[in-house]
Parts: sequence; C-alpha cells; structure tokens
Amino acid sequence: MNVSGVDLNLLVAFDALMEHRNVTRAARAIGLSQPAMSNALSRLRDLFADQLLVRAGTGMTPTPRALEAHGAVRDALVAIGGVLGKVERFDAARDARRFRAAFAEDAAFYLLPTLGARIAATPGIDLDVLSTAHFSGVELVLDGAAEISVGLVPKAPPKELRFRPLFRERLVAIARKGHPAFKPGRLDGEYKIALKDFLAYPQVAVRPSADAQSRVDLALAKIGKRRRVALTAPHFMVAPYLIPGTDMIACIAERLAKRLAPELGLAIAEAPVAMPAHDACLAWHRRFDQDRGHLWLRDIVVEEARKLH
Repeated sequence: MNVSGVDLNLLVAFDALMEHRNVTRAARAIGLSQPAMSNALSRLRDLFADQLLVRAGTGMTPTPRALEAHGAVRDALVAIGGVLGKVERFDAARDARRFRAAFAEDAAFYLLPTLGARIAATPGIDLDVLSTAHFSGVELVLDGAAEISVGLVPKAPPKELRFRPLFRERLVAIARKGHPAFKPGRLDGEYKIALKDFLAYPQVAVRPSADAQSRVDLALAKIGKRRRVALTAPHFMVAPYLIPGTDMIACIAERLAKRLAPELGLAIAEAPVAMPAHDACLAWHRRFDQDRGHLWLRDIVVEEARKLH
C-alpha cells in the first residue's frame, strides 16, 4: 500500500476506538463529533478491509484483525508524538489523562489505598483498576486492555514487556491462636509448626482460577507429600477470614497475614515446606517507555511500593 495516500488522523481515531470501544466516548476523547467518528470508522473499515469493531451490548468488540493491528498503530503514534511533541515533562497538576491498571488482589490491597488517595487528589488524572481474576495482568497489558499491571511475572515473560520489581513477598502459615499444631517460638508472639503437624490438619487453599497451581501443593509434591484441602477460596483476601473458629490452616502472603492477624486473632508461623520468595513486579509494554504520562504513573507506583519495605 502507498501510505502517502493514508490520512494519519484515521490512525488516531482507530487508537481511540480501540481504547474506548465506544464511538461516542472515542469521539469525545479526541475532540471529534459522533458523526465524524462514525465516518472515520467507516473509512477505517475500508482501509483495513475488516469490520474492526462490532457491536456487543452497549459497547463494541474488536475483531482479531483490529487487535493485531492496534499494537503497531499505537507504537507508530507514540513514535510520531515523540518526534513532534513537546519535550516538557508531563504535569499531572495540569494535564488530563485516564489510566488503566491491572492489579493482583494482594498488590491492590497493599498499594491502592495510598495510590488511590494520590490519584483522587490530582483533578485531571483518573485510574481504572482491572481485575486479574480471569486474565493475568501480563495478558491484559499485552492486548492493550491495561497500560500497566502489578503482580507476578510469568516464567517466560513476553519480550514486548518491561518489568520492574516493586516488593518481595513470601508465603507463611496461619491458623487461629491456640491451634494445637502452632507451638510458641523463642520470641513473644512467634510460632512454629512441624511438617507432620501441618499435614495433619485440614487446609484452606487459594485458587483464583480453575487452572491456577498452588505453590504450596507444588512444593509438597517435590518432597512426595500431599495436604488435605478441605476448602478452596477464589480470593486471597477471603482465606484468612475462613480460619477463626476452626482448626484449618492456610498459607498466605506474609504482609497480608501480619495486617489481618490482630483483627482475626491469627497465629503466624514459617511455612514448614520450602517455598522461595517471589517478586511483585510492575509491568508495561515497551511502546510506553518514553510516554511522559506513563512515566509519571510508573514513578508514583514505585514510590508507594517503596513504603512497603
């Protein structure tokens, strides 16, 4: 195709349509009328020889061709913006922007109270927080549904993404205070549990999705052991609340355990099976590397994460 005949404004319209999945909201975002955006969509369909977006309820769903093209179009627009745009730093107090971020459940619990307060105090900045219950944060960033994600990094991270460690987390065992398997440690308020006692009691396991693998079960399998999972919970935040008044044991993130232990009367002990600590990371697509607004968002996420150490 001879690109000299292509109206580059159509690519701006395409990016807005892919971001908002709604003709009216996309038009508003880039200062067009609704009829003008509808006309742009019609021209885009001719240009791509594809429907690109089809109606689904109150919004629109992108076709595979649209999803395939969006990353390249966004990269091109960012590159053009970098060449033509002003060099001045993004000013959150002056500029307006709505960001989309995917947070793993525990990361949201730790970071969103303070991060949300900063966003709310910045009039032109808004934040849509997406769940990772059905799709991982990395998947949401890859397909453009989210601009950043905070959570675990997959074993084979996609080369299109950038990662920055935010905080380290590890799993600990919890039970009600007075549980017969949790023995007092050397220090006041410290507990310990032997592996045989750990395996002797029913447990709560967290499985946020049907194909999720428990790190506890994987670690036990390495030493030829199994636990009895009496109850599975779909959310990390639910598991601690299932413990009081029972003899069940659960393994949850240490930060979460320490925050909820006083409220729920929990005893915390080192997990009696070796499980390496893991890093929660900030992830973003490389096309946002030099995006000044995106840099601002990443900076404040990192600042709030540092407060957790």
